[in-house]
Amino acid sequence: MVRVRRRPRDPLTLADADRRLLDRAVRAGRKGWGRVHPNPMVGAVVARDGTLLAEAHHSEFGGPHAEAAVLAAVGESARGATLYSSLEPCRRFGKTPPCTQAVRDAGVARVVYWAAEPSPAAGGGGDWLRSRGLRVDGPFGEPRKWAAENPVFFHAASGGLRPFVALKLAASLDGGIAPAGGRRAWLTGREARTEAHRLRAGFDAILVGRGTWEADDPSLTARGPVTPRVPPLRVLLDRRGRVTGRARALDPAGGAPSLVVTAPDQVERLRDRLRGRAEVAAVPPAPEGRPGLDLDALLRELAGRGVASVFCEGGGRVAASLLAGELVDRLYHFVAPIFLGPGAAPAFPLAVSAPAQRTGWRLAVPPAPFGDDTLTVLDRDRSRESPADADPEDPEARVPEPTAPAEAAGLASEPSALGEVGRAYPG
Repeated sequence: MVRVRRRPRDPLTLADADRRLLDRAVRAGRKGWGRVHPNPMVGAVVARDGTLLAEAHHSEFGGPHAEAAVLAAVGESARGATLYSSLEPCRRFGKTPPCTQAVRDAGVARVVYWAAEPSPAAGGGGDWLRSRGLRVDGPFGEPRKWAAENPVFFHAASGGLRPFVALKLAASLDGGIAPAGGRRAWLTGREARTEAHRLRAGFDAILVGRGTWEADDPSLTARGPVTPRVPPLRVLLDRRGRVTGRARALDPAGGAPSLVVTAPDQVERLRDRLRGRAEVAAVPPAPEGRPGLDLDALLRELAGRGVASVFCEGGGRVAASLLAGELVDRLYHFVAPIFLGPGAAPAFPLAVSAPAQRTGWRLAVPPAPFGDDTLTVLDRDRSRESPADADPEDPEARVPEPTAPAEAAGLASEPSALGEVGRAYPG
């Protein structure tokens, strides 16, 4: 039987109490960042007559899903109550039984969910519950906003053949990433650096180019408020085979595996030098005379190793090359309130190609302060053209007007998922 997908409804059609409780479920789900991958982050709430009875989130891969956890918390009080979930309850057996059966067995009278389950194997839970006599309201909002909330999960569900790629840059007000002369200095403050460590915990791999590991010698571990379920793979790009075993990112005491990616003619020499410290893989040089390694081939190599998401922390050449190849799905852009002045290393030292210039970006969430620094999170929006390529006589080709921050924030306005101080987004 072909399952007919229901068209998402406008969240504004929900009563205020429903929107508030659904918002609470979304925010609860964010607590699973770094612990539940490859599962999605999901939160759930049980309420009666608008009064909260319990909330829960999917807290660990292989553990109870959010719906099962919250139903266990309320017990018999679930009968006749309403369940709110950030994702459509699943209907398949995996590491845990299907949530749909748990919802039905608990005697829940109504289910309200935000995002539709994208997997054909697990989806259809809403219709399954409807066919068993439950009142089900959902999905709500827009698919792009669902994807902004669980970017890696929805990227994988879309059938992408390469990992989800997030690029993190920290820059000054005049667009520099390092002072003149190559001096090492923190651009951002403690709060922003703590947030960067939290972000690391939600990715399978952390990637840096040669300039970054030579200048900063980073350890590339996640040492923030979230301990990752699986420590991210540390990936160093080294086309010329210069790295030595003294690099902090290759220290086994860091608790995370390391991979050095180089050109084919450097593989054997590096393997001998780094034996016991890191694996070494080869990818071809970048095509068409561009500097560095073929980053598309790199991502295929990582995908073959089971890497579903990559957090790239620079430097500028790697960032520009990823953007030029249209390989970046999300951009985390920290801006520090300082000027570095003439001679500073630019955030984008290489020209971005014309195809990449035609690709637009959309605010995933409103800009958020971290101490004195500001973080802007942008998701790739391939539906937008640059003004230079749009036909002004074609209304379908016109660039949309900029979206107000509250409207571009997923649930920031429908409903507002901004309850956690200092963090208005999942990751």
